[in-house]
Amino acid sequence: MIKRSLILITTLLCSLYTMAQTDGVWTFSGKVVDAKSRKALPHVSVTHRNVGTVTNEEGEFILKLKEVPASVTFSCLGYKSRHLTASECKTLEAEGKAVQMQASSVVLSEIVVRGIDKPRELVEQAIEKIDVNYPQTPNLLRGFYRETTQKRNRFISVAEGVVDVYKSPYFKMDWRDGVSIFKGRRLLSQRKGDTLAVKLQGGPVLPVELDVVKERDMLLNSKELDNYHFTYKGVKQTGDRLAYVIEIKPAFVVEYPLYNGLLYIDQETLAFTKIELELDMSNEEKAIKSILRKKPVGLRFTPRELSINIDYKTDDGVTRINYIRNVIRFRCDWKRRLFKSNFTVISEMVVTDRTEGEGVKPIKVRDSFNCRDNFYDKVIYFNDPDFWGNENIIEPTEDLLEGIEKIKQKLK
Repeated sequence: MIKRSLILITTLLCSLYTMAQTDGVWTFSGKVVDAKSRKALPHVSVTHRNVGTVTNEEGEFILKLKEVPASVTFSCLGYKSRHLTASECKTLEAEGKAVQMQASSVVLSEIVVRGIDKPRELVEQAIEKIDVNYPQTPNLLRGFYRETTQKRNRFISVAEGVVDVYKSPYFKMDWRDGVSIFKGRRLLSQRKGDTLAVKLQGGPVLPVELDVVKERDMLLNSKELDNYHFTYKGVKQTGDRLAYVIEIKPAFVVEYPLYNGLLYIDQETLAFTKIELELDMSNEEKAIKSILRKKPVGLRFTPRELSINIDYKTDDGVTRINYIRNVIRFRCDWKRRLFKSNFTVISEMVVTDRTEGEGVKPIKVRDSFNCRDNFYDKVIYFNDPDFWGNENIIEPTEDLLEGIEKIKQKLK
């Protein structure tokens, strides 16, 4: 059965967290900014070999490694890659200076442009090369997952954890693809008015359920592509590589909501390197059916946004999933009541390490996180400042930290 409902939500309840950090053998913390505007750059990939993280919404990061690296690489869509030696990293950290990245300027006359008159054919060529561009052996990914819920501008829940993800080769579908929770924690507002919130169903299975390149039933198949109009939008640079940008928009009205989005296809290998999708909200009833699983009687649910961003990273000729971010915004109000509440649920996962090869074993069924489960129910409340140890995480933003402290004070 084709997967159309990506994010299922049930009502009543929430989740949350507190930040803790323990230095590894070698750490580098800082901020990444645009070299010209000095504007903070979010979602920048910060890596050394297989180990890495991403910057948060304020451009901040901390990278933990078991050894002193030869270099640390920073890469981001629209910017040239930046490579810093260990000593350069420590100098910037000691001086309190940010890592600056130069925006790229692509000269179209210097590259081979193909498919601009028939962008769908370019997408189809990229689909045909999935089997050779992506992992051909099993991968066990270590990742950091976080989900937050905000009511208006106030955090009411946060849950986060370290997860393991088993992914079979991309040339075949495998029911054993799955996720297990290594460790996790949560925090929940007890304010009277916060009793109505959300449960995000599936949670950490994002890298399995929303990996559009592997789960081709979702978009990248002939039947689904027939529903879209394709437009060539030029070329973008990601790190040291160039990518064609193809825009997709609904071409027909079908029984379920389609997507508006951008597909980034590597100019050299034709691998999908980034996919941005946003659910078409023009038909509210269809959107609700796609997003909402169930709700209390008398509650009115109005969807505002469902967006999905998927970043892939290419190393040694193989393109792998690296970061996924999902945002859903909606409004809830009760019949016969005057007040309406706007909610925002954000879930994200970054791959922080990986092991691959035929020796990698699937996650045992008894340890697997079920896609129908709620992450909040699987983790415990915490208050341990050394909870993460040497695990790499996505640094919390300042407003998230403030929100967590407010909830903790209320709980006391």
